[in-house]
Amino acid sequence: MDAGRETGTTIGEGEGETGTTIGEGEGETGTTIGEGEGETGTTPPSDPGAWPKTVTLAAQGIGVLGEHVRFSDGAVSDAGDLGVHALRHVSLQSPVDGSICEMGTSFAGLADIPVDVAACPQWTSIAHLSATTVHESDESYRIGLGLLVWDAEHAALYRLRVLGDSHDAAARSTATFEYEPAR
Repeated sequence: MDAGRETGTTIGEGEGETGTTIGEGEGETGTTIGEGEGETGTTPPSDPGAWPKTVTLAAQGIGVLGEHVRFSDGAVSDAGDLGVHALRHVSLQSPVDGSICEMGTSFAGLADIPVDVAACPQWTSIAHLSATTVHESDESYRIGLGLLVWDAEHAALYRLRVLGDSHDAAARSTATFEYEPAR
């Protein structure tokens, strides 16, 4: 959750919990706001022009739809091409049915994931990751999972490799993955 949501103030306006104008100064962790990890555990994407990108998305509870990424530039927000959700499993979900295809589970690198759309066994809107039992990201049993994922408009195809997922005792979940355009 961002400071703007906690205070009811639109981000970029007013003051945060520390009395510092949002966008200036330091966050609760001592990190300058807009750099490093956010309050949700979200890691901002790498340079918008560089590929591949690595993103961590967070969901703040069971049944709560979490953050999304817009593939084209790596922007993380409340809506986008792919989001994280937690029910019985931590999962990645597309807002559009037929957007996600699991290509296999043991890819050592992103470039190893085939991009042959015709070889996809099934297109869905969800990819299940680990169960919502307490675990750290490096304990995920889905590390290396390779996916083909269409953006929300089904105009651009991306390949994605899961780097980990987590679930903590407070029911917060994360999913970390790397991705790049498939074509």
